[in-house]
Amino acid sequence: MRIQIAKNMRGAFSMLELVFVIVILGILAAIAIPRFSLTRIDAQVVAIENDINNAISTIQREVFSQNLDPKTLTLSQVFTLAGLSPSRWVLQGNAIVLGKNSTPDTQNACVQLSITNAMLNFSVTQKADSTLCEKLFARHPNGGKTIPLNTSNAIF
Repeated sequence: MRIQIAKNMRGAFSMLELVFVIVILGILAAIAIPRFSLTRIDAQVVAIENDINNAISTIQREVFSQNLDPKTLTLSQVFTLAGLSPSRWVLQGNAIVLGKNSTPDTQNACVQLSITNAMLNFSVTQKADSTLCEKLFARHPNGGKTIPLNTSNAIF
């Protein structure tokens, strides 16, 4: 009878075993969460650069196919022609900036598209409190590009 009682008591985990499992899970979470965050930011950087590349090629194509005068393009036309997502980009003043929920993203206010004299200006400014901005600036250390809209196949 004693053997059966001892056998039934061993069916559960001890408090020490549970503490070790919780500590191991905490260590794994501490390693995994920052890596997940960096992967998400890297994906955002690629998505922003893809938006800009698509905007450049689409605007240039539309200028040539519809015989538009690039000097008369407005930002709202550029926004529409480029097919930019309103969930990621918004019009603010004389530029198209990163947005969040259809409002300018103040945390990541480092990227903007503007247009002057038939030139599409893509600029990135350094912002120390934004990992996204730091990564974008590292990929574009000159602060961005100016792309002429009156020529085709400009390289970003």
